[in-house]
Amino acid sequence: MNDPDILKINEGIARKFRKIEEDLAVCRTAVELFESLLTGIGGEFAIPFVWLSVIRRPEAAGLLKDLEESKILRDRLNIIDEEAFLAVVPKASPPLLANGDLRPFFRLLPVNRKYFIRSLAVSPLTLHGRPIGSLNHGDASPDRYQPGMDTTLLSRLAGKVSEHLSRLLPPEQESIAGKEG
Repeated sequence: MNDPDILKINEGIARKFRKIEEDLAVCRTAVELFESLLTGIGGEFAIPFVWLSVIRRPEAAGLLKDLEESKILRDRLNIIDEEAFLAVVPKASPPLLANGDLRPFFRLLPVNRKYFIRSLAVSPLTLHGRPIGSLNHGDASPDRYQPGMDTTLLSRLAGKVSEHLSRLLPPEQESIAGKEG
């Protein structure tokens, strides 16, 4: 593959990320944001397994309740203790790409769903600067995600999602998100 081909491929990838970001910008609830994110990223990039891991905290109870009630999200949601999450995804971590031994990442998988994955990408998400969970992509191909690949666009997307989520859930409303739907 020559440089113009690589440039064209990279431009296409960036265009897909921009489309997803534009779709997220109009979301008015956290549920709508995550539904759009999971369906958008899975559809645009033909990713077979896309799911969320969300840290279990008292102040996130309303958000978790809303996410669990979503038909799109309920089977693609993993609720995880903060200590277990941070053991896999350190604070302020850039997106993680892994293939080979994925056992440490199994705790991020939804309990009610079995995924056959041989590579994955984990994009940490924050709420008001504090880790809230991750957007996870998995593939049966061990070559889809590999350590050392550029994660700039994934990192930017995770940042946009985190910013939008923080706008949708002001600090004083995190615990009452379930009442707003």
